[in-house]
Amino acid sequence: MKHKIIVFKAFLLSFLSACTFSNNDGSVLAQMTFNNVKAFPVYVASYEPVNINKGKTHLLPEGLVTDPAPLIYDYLNNRFKASGNQGKLRIEIRDVIIRHEILKSDKSLQAVIGFGKKDHYNIKAYIDITVFGSGDTDNFSQSMIVSRNIYVSEYLSLVDREKLQMQAIDNMIDDLDIALRKILKDKFKIL
Repeated sequence: MKHKIIVFKAFLLSFLSACTFSNNDGSVLAQMTFNNVKAFPVYVASYEPVNINKGKTHLLPEGLVTDPAPLIYDYLNNRFKASGNQGKLRIEIRDVIIRHEILKSDKSLQAVIGFGKKDHYNIKAYIDITVFGSGDTDNFSQSMIVSRNIYVSEYLSLVDREKLQMQAIDNMIDDLDIALRKILKDKFKIL
């Protein structure tokens, strides 16, 4: 009887050790970082990225793997650098709102029996861009909203769910990058 308990515990331990977050090749998934991003020079004397919610923890919906606010701030912190002699650029993350709902299946039979559900996450980042003392006027400002919808099937593994969510947040930051560079170049003329 003792041997059966030891064998069962060994089996249970080996099973639990297999439940880690890893890629298909067994390696642990990497964290998103922007340390190696090429910084664009902005023609102002100083640049200040601000995360108003820094220090506050967002109550993340169940199943969402990361808070997008620190990732957006990390991107802003590493993407631009001051290289001018007058003025200041301030990019402020005013808020990041995450909404979550569970959607029923599109197929009527699955919807009736409760299978085929999807998690729907809607992430919106509210950003204010302000340039002080550059050019002929005292300041320019613009607000923008960047959003992304993420749909995750209940049938995906934990690893695939995490990959899908991180890819969607990465795409959202790509959208932010394109929109920000356009505003800084075309409207503010400092890029």
